[in-house]
Amino acid sequence: EGQDADTPQKIHQMILRYIAQPNCIVLAVSAANNDLAVSDAIALSQQVDPKGERTIGVLTKLDLMDEGTNARRIITGEDDTAPKLKLGYIGVVNRSQKDIIDHRSITDAREKEAQYFASEPAYRSLFARMGTQHLVTRCSEQLVQVRRAGILIYILYEVKWVLNFEEEYAGAVRRMVA
Repeated sequence: EGQDADTPQKIHQMILRYIAQPNCIVLAVSAANNDLAVSDAIALSQQVDPKGERTIGVLTKLDLMDEGTNARRIITGEDDTAPKLKLGYIGVVNRSQKDIIDHRSITDAREKEAQYFASEPAYRSLFARMGTQHLVTRCSEQLVQVRRAGILIYILYEVKWVLNFEEEYAGAVRRMVA
């Protein structure tokens, strides 16, 4: 209520416009307590990255999953039903609404998140690859790789241009001499 009826479609198109760019890293954020097969984020990412080569799956609400369930097999890549992402899945635990109301700082929330992953049996051995800080690090690494790839493509283009120029120049000199 209070928004244009086409607002969801406009948002959808805006997201697709950004994530369709080949140098874009896609963060497909989904609640871990929902089925990934019906995740809007995964569905959008698969439209522009069908092979999952530049998508990182971000699983939230790991701490809210039903008792006796966890997302370990998705995060480790052992779950054959989960969409395959070359860059994998990273689990995070965000601040709750109560944390926000109680003015829990981001620093405190990150400490609480780390404690959760360190103490939760399903994720304890995955501790180094879990959490918001790992997500930030992983995104930074990917951005550096994308940037390097872009620079290499530029260098290859320049080398081809120089070689082509030299070949044309040599041809012109041969024609002048002949």
